[in-house]
Amino acid sequence: MNRNYFYAIVALAPLLCAATVAQGNFYGHYKDGVYTAPGKLFRVSSPFPDQPTVSDGREPKNNNAGAVSFIDQAGRLNGILYMENKGYTLPAGVGAEAAKPLGDWLRDTGFPGFFKVSLPGSKILRDEPGQIAGKPAWIAVAHLPKGSPLGYVERGSYDVQRNDSWRGIAVVAHGRHFYLLQTELRVEKLAAPGWNYDADSADWNTFLPELEALYHRIQFLKP
Repeated sequence: MNRNYFYAIVALAPLLCAATVAQGNFYGHYKDGVYTAPGKLFRVSSPFPDQPTVSDGREPKNNNAGAVSFIDQAGRLNGILYMENKGYTLPAGVGAEAAKPLGDWLRDTGFPGFFKVSLPGSKILRDEPGQIAGKPAWIAVAHLPKGSPLGYVERGSYDVQRNDSWRGIAVVAHGRHFYLLQTELRVEKLAAPGWNYDADSADWNTFLPELEALYHRIQFLKP
């Protein structure tokens, strides 16, 4: 079967108006492997050594939501979604109680606003409190139907086909914003036939070190 893979511009958060480095048009700024978010909210260096496809997006009416994603040739994805915190109180501490508002935001605001609105049938498979870099975090895995970072077209067809996506997620807070870090669990071009995700597995969150590494790449420039 002849398939031609291409990068999906809106793989990170389908609802956001997206721009890519290939278009030479960003809402933020990308130079020498470093992305700076609009308004100089934060900087983040690319997690991939080669030149990835980079896209960002904005939706000011959605609590000033924004996004940036890095996708390599195999379909690996690291991305950041962010949104102003409006109406959520974050208690002090690092335990489960301190992380609970992050989980409330993910289920009630972030996940519906970023994913379910554009990918019907999207759902959180498992979630629980955790930590990222010693700070409260909410850890989750989500299934996104037809949400793979890469798509393909059959020879002689213009129809875009995408596989499902399974995302490892960690929500953290900094200043007045929530940040949703994410990675692709099923790498499109490297996945074994019959790959599946077991939400009940003891190692369901083995992606966490990858998201912690992404977090350490972020330089917050504003509260």
